[in-house]
Parts: sequence; C-alpha cells; structure tokens
Amino acid sequence: MLSSYPHWRWPKQPLALLLTLLLPLGVAAAPAPDSTAARTAPADTVRPRPVAAAPADSLPTRRARTSDYTVAPGVTWHYDRPRPLQWLYHIPRDIGEVPGYAFRKKNVPVLAGIVGSTAVLYLADQALLDAVQRGGRSLGLDPTATQRNLFRLPFHIGSVNLPIEFNAPDNVNSAFYFLGDGWTHLTIASSFWAYGLIGRDNRALQTSSELGEAILSTGVVVQVLKHLTGRQSPYVSTRPRGEWDLFPKYNDYQHFVPNYDAFPTGHLATAMATVTVIADNYPEYHFIRPVGYGLMTLLGLSMLNNGVHWASDYPLGIAMGYAFAKVAVAHGRTRVGAAPGGLGHAAPPRPQPWYRRAKLAPFTYGPFTGMSCALPL
Repeated sequence: MLSSYPHWRWPKQPLALLLTLLLPLGVAAAPAPDSTAARTAPADTVRPRPVAAAPADSLPTRRARTSDYTVAPGVTWHYDRPRPLQWLYHIPRDIGEVPGYAFRKKNVPVLAGIVGSTAVLYLADQALLDAVQRGGRSLGLDPTATQRNLFRLPFHIGSVNLPIEFNAPDNVNSAFYFLGDGWTHLTIASSFWAYGLIGRDNRALQTSSELGEAILSTGVVVQVLKHLTGRQSPYVSTRPRGEWDLFPKYNDYQHFVPNYDAFPTGHLATAMATVTVIADNYPEYHFIRPVGYGLMTLLGLSMLNNGVHWASDYPLGIAMGYAFAKVAVAHGRTRVGAAPGGLGHAAPPRPQPWYRRAKLAPFTYGPFTGMSCALPL
C-alpha cells in the first residue's frame, strides 16, 4: 500500500523499516545489535531487549456504548450511551407507564397520603397563604414576582402564541421563584449533557436524557390537569381558597391564564423531577436530596408569598414529578449482577423500546382478511 505513494522512500535496512512503522504507534522498538558482535559473541549472550508496551493513556480511545458505575459496595449500575433525542420519543412511553407505576397495591398508603394532605391543606389554604405573606412582609420580601426580560423570540403554532423568552429575576423573592423556572432545569440538563459529552461519561449523558423526558412528561400532564381543574391563583382569586371552573373553555383559559392554572403546581413538579433524577443516578453524593429539598422549600414559600399558588396545589405536583423521574431512571440504567459461575458481572437483557414492540399478525374474520397490530406498553 505504501508503494503507491510516489514520495515514499523505502528504507534500505529492514530494521529501519520496522522502526518507521512502529514509532508512529508509540511503540519503542529495540535498537539493532552490532552485527560484528552478533557474529562473534556466544549465542546465549545475544538477547534482544524486551519491547516496551505503550502506556494505556497513549493508546487511541473510543467512546464506549455501555459503561458500569459502582456507587456503593456491591451496587453497580450499567448505563448505555443514549441516542440523540431519545428523551423526546420516550415521553409517550413514560406517560403511559406512570399510572401503572403509581396505582400499585404497595402505593395505596402513598396515594392516601397525597389525597389526605391535599384535603387538609385545602381547608387551611387561606390561613397558610395569609401567614406566609405576613412573614414575607416582615422580612421585606417583595410579593411581586418581577423578572427582567433578557431576550424574546416570537413563536406561533397556528393561532397559539408561544414566545420563546428568557427572563432573569430582579429581587430576592423572584430569585426563589426562578428556581422552578424552565430555564433553570434546561440549564441543569444541558450541563450534564456537556459534561458527559466532553468527559465521555455515559452516566452524565443518561442523566441529561432522563431529565429531559421526566421534566417534559411532567409538564405535559400538569398542563392537562390545569386545563381540566381551572383553579384560580391566589392573587386573582375572587373568594377564599379561589374559584374552581372545571373544564374551562380553551379560549377563556388562554385569554386569562392565572384565573385557571393554579392546580397542580408545575414549578414544584419539575423541581422534584430534577432532584429525583440526579439523586437516583448519583446516590454516592448524599447532599443532593437535602440541598434539593431545601431549595424546593424556598420555591414553595416564594410562590405562596407572591400569590401564584395555594399550599394544596403542592402534594399532587410533587408526587407527579417524583413518579415521572422514577420511571425515566428505571429505563435509563440496569443493575449489574453476578454472571452465572460467579465470574465477572453481566447486565440482564434490556427490554426493547416501546416503539419497537409492535407485533403484526394476519387475521381472517368472516369475509374480512387483514393485518392487526398490537403495541403492548
């Protein structure tokens, strides 16, 4: 192959040719022994020097499709490198699986706790709201959630106006409220993606993908529930604990969103999803949950202080964020167990993605003949 290049000059000595081929690969070849000494010395005194192996760091590396991470003694997780936009087409799967995950027999006490705490908080909503706002005034916290617009891009889907804008808080209460903003979670997910890409870290890449699918799945379901329940936000309420306008008209909702979008909370739902995904993927970092829950507490108090939410909006939103995060994490990693015979570790077979589970089968029913398609979820 090398002789096809006109500028190549074959070395005159075979050893020089060997060096020419080996040196670019980082392999140190033995120097040629003196030919006269080789002829006169006894055979047992002429021994070639051992070839030094190249350091592992100098060898060309290739991004691994799968990686194992040991997070505790005896606990190792297997992470695949996510495919581009995997988080986007996993959203329908997650939405379909969360009811099955939530309404399991062992979760009955949890579901009862969510319903019970929502009912108790609803009875105390007005008193809690007034108490938090009095405390905020005594601390000098501005009750208005004011933000400064840094840039805004108009965006329309038909008659629906969905501008893309980035705002920055300009007071302390707004900074706490900003903890639940979509840009905050997008920045966190993007940071994990950049770190995983640069550091060839599959766990960070998978964490970024799971954040995307958990946050967006939570957001979709929260928006559906808001459009169904139509609860007034405190700062526009016309009666204690706010009015409920079930199944409000779409145009009415879009015309005056705060009159219908209090229940459940989307900010705490997405915050809970973010904290849960990160904490489950990095369990060796024990500070993640305390710090995350502490910031969520500040977020919840700020939304009461500025009158965006009632306290009873919180339990369901938090539970939804937790459930969607758990489903996303469960699909993003596999517990590594001992292989048969006790040698090494092996991950159990991974299930096919939901969109590849469709089964086609011919059928005949009376005079009709066709093809049926089943998609188990």
